[in-house]
Amino acid sequence: MPEYARIRGSRRQLWIGAAVLFALSAAANLASPLYPHFKLAYAMTDWTMTALYATYVVSCLPALLLFGSAADAFGRRPVLLAAIGSVSVGTALFTVDTIGVSGLFAGRVLTGVGLGLGTGAGIALMVEASPARRAWLGSTAATMSFVLGTGAGPIIAGVVSQMTAGSTSGATSLVAPFWVMLALLIVTGLLVITLRFHSPMTRQRWRPTWPSVPGPMRSSFYIAAVTGLLGWAALGLFLALLPSLTEATLPESSTLTSGLIVGTVLVISAGSQLLAPKLQPRAAQTIGLTLLGLGAALLLSSNLPSLGATTALVLMATAAVATGTGHGLSYWGANREIDMLTPARQRAGITAALYLAFYTGAGLPAIVVGAIAIGTSLIDAILIFTLVLLLAVIVFIPVPSLALTTVRRSRAEAAAALEADRHAGHFPGVVAPQGEPAAHLTEEPSAPFSFVEDYHSN
Repeated sequence: MPEYARIRGSRRQLWIGAAVLFALSAAANLASPLYPHFKLAYAMTDWTMTALYATYVVSCLPALLLFGSAADAFGRRPVLLAAIGSVSVGTALFTVDTIGVSGLFAGRVLTGVGLGLGTGAGIALMVEASPARRAWLGSTAATMSFVLGTGAGPIIAGVVSQMTAGSTSGATSLVAPFWVMLALLIVTGLLVITLRFHSPMTRQRWRPTWPSVPGPMRSSFYIAAVTGLLGWAALGLFLALLPSLTEATLPESSTLTSGLIVGTVLVISAGSQLLAPKLQPRAAQTIGLTLLGLGAALLLSSNLPSLGATTALVLMATAAVATGTGHGLSYWGANREIDMLTPARQRAGITAALYLAFYTGAGLPAIVVGAIAIGTSLIDAILIFTLVLLLAVIVFIPVPSLALTTVRRSRAEAAAALEADRHAGHFPGVVAPQGEPAAHLTEEPSAPFSFVEDYHSN
């Protein structure tokens, strides 16, 4: 098994990894505010439009299953280059005016495959580059980069489309954002080429396998996976369906309005992750789920027929703030907890397994709403899904806090964690449990598992 924990990355490696995750997630979500326009341009039905969004998620899942551990076998750089290449080709297909509906679906498939291929490798690259004194920096920067990219995609699409709509044809305003994104992907690929290639220190053969999670950490993994799934489902509701909901609720809305509302959710999510390290991972998940429920309730309220356009817009904006904050806290908490428990030699594979749940949640709104919309209107289908999501969040809110003992780290505990990280620098992201010396964290595979038991007992 490759022992990447022995390789200390540089700050430059951390920034390049952040650029990769930002570019991949931005490209995957670039089309979000443009779906209503693609629907008109290609005469698509509601079901076809929602299926187009879900295609990249559906294709991303098998990519995570098949290639999640590829970076552990081949190294980070080759896998990241392959991911950028796949997403670039998928993005390039959208720059062709006459590509047709089938070409759009092909582009989304390639984008999903590239995103699934690059997620585990990119996050592992950043976690390995964390300074020994701040072992949490890599995972926090990775989640922030991914979320910022997801939010930047709709904003870039909205701004570029709005700028080109007045002076050029409608077709050009649809493809212009993809030209901008293609240039960004090319620059990112050039940066990855400059990375130093770290070949696995112990050779292993890659083969398609179901991502496995060590037994001692499965309980925490399942809680984190469900928390992340619900958070990304709430986010997917904004990414895939809010533009259509906005146009129905706000008659004078534009692509820029939709893009800014969707982008605001992601920017707030990223900002909330700057405050998240002050909380314990389980507390962040619980508080995040509570805010996600509030956001879903506000989004439902914004569609009451008795409300005026201004009130509806205020409620939507408030829902975006609550959902963004809730997503940021729950996503960080889930990701950080698994990062703390994951054996360094299995980091890419287990990260891919966790993101399998995240991407499933991101794709659920489009798939479920599309199925419901067959028998009713798209707006009613969105509201039904939002109500079901609200109920699911309310039911799951108490679960992460069942094993919670403290909400905020004390200064003594934070100092002990920093001391443990300094002595255990070869295990990025692993924090020694309170009251235990950091010296027992060694490179033997049994060390992370003995820590898991201490973590739960604490």
